[in-house]
Amino acid sequence: MEFVVCDDERGFKDKISAVINKLYMNNDESYHIKAFNKFNEEFGRLINNGVPKIYILDIEIKNSISGIDIARKIRSVDWQSIIIFITSHSELGYEALKAQIMLLDFISKFDDFENHLEMTLKKAINYIGNTSTFKFNVDGISYIIHLNDILYISKDTVDRKCIIKTTYNEIEVNKNLSYFEDKLDDRFYMTHRSCYVNTSKIYKVDWKNNVIYFDTGDYTELLSRDKKKGLKDYVGC
Repeated sequence: MEFVVCDDERGFKDKISAVINKLYMNNDESYHIKAFNKFNEEFGRLINNGVPKIYILDIEIKNSISGIDIARKIRSVDWQSIIIFITSHSELGYEALKAQIMLLDFISKFDDFENHLEMTLKKAINYIGNTSTFKFNVDGISYIIHLNDILYISKDTVDRKCIIKTTYNEIEVNKNLSYFEDKLDDRFYMTHRSCYVNTSKIYKVDWKNNVIYFDTGDYTELLSRDKKKGLKDYVGC
């Protein structure tokens, strides 16, 4: 996860970094914070490197273009990243909204700033997580797959391949199922020793006949008896 902070007040940059560090204190996920006191060439290169980020921008920045103008530069090439505005002047909120740059939130520096920022960052991190991808190469072809697009990954025991079933196609991969374990997040549950299912895509489960239906109309029968209770607990039903 990459965070980009731009604020000309050192105290608020430190507060923002402290909130981010607090959020990641008890987990093993890696994250990076890049802090700026104005827009410059290095900031511009970050915008254009193609990696989704969470931007936390002050609207008014001394000796720099405004946070709104920075956001316009971001949106000219990137609609995947999250933008959060902070300000000492709440009346600027209308200007921020009028810019139509798809903001997640607008936070006052003088209204419970740390708690408001923490709640907003949790939403942002969850959104970025839902759009996360993993990449791999097979037979000279590079694949970039959004986790949210995957319905399930199953192992073909006959051909000894894995099948990645997505919302738009099916990909055969010469990999073991274990190869994908550390690339999947907590949306995925092993419903069978040869299948991982994206639980966020489940529409219904036929517990009697061991069939899992997805919101696309697809289904899988890879639900073993010993995995039923765990799946019920996982999906809360």
